[in-house]
Amino acid sequence: MKRSLWAMWIAFAPLAVAAAYESPWAIVEASDPSEVRQEFRPSITLVDGHSTRDPWRSDPLAPGKHSVRIRFETARVAQGPGDEVRDLDLDLQPCTRYRIAAQRTQGTQWQPKVYTEKIGECARKFK
Repeated sequence: MKRSLWAMWIAFAPLAVAAAYESPWAIVEASDPSEVRQEFRPSITLVDGHSTRDPWRSDPLAPGKHSVRIRFETARVAQGPGDEVRDLDLDLQPCTRYRIAAQRTQGTQWQPKVYTEKIGECARKFK
């Protein structure tokens, strides 16, 4: 039984991914760390209440409003659960990549910082 489910998943997974690229999409990613800006790489744990397959990058998302949960833990001192997680409500634009950084403010405190850039492949295909 498990083998047949696994085989079905392998057979249909490429179709689901291909369908995601048939219309304009957006992606949410963890940004690269920067010592100069005191920014660190958070993990992306939930998008619209669903766990992500990759903690550094979401699957392609339809443009529009989405809720994204990011998590950042510092190794300096123990943080409380409320200090590790931030929920962001983002209005994703078509053909746009959203890079999210955890910017340290003071001590173990941090805030999310969002950078945007166009996804060239998407923009060429749909504009």
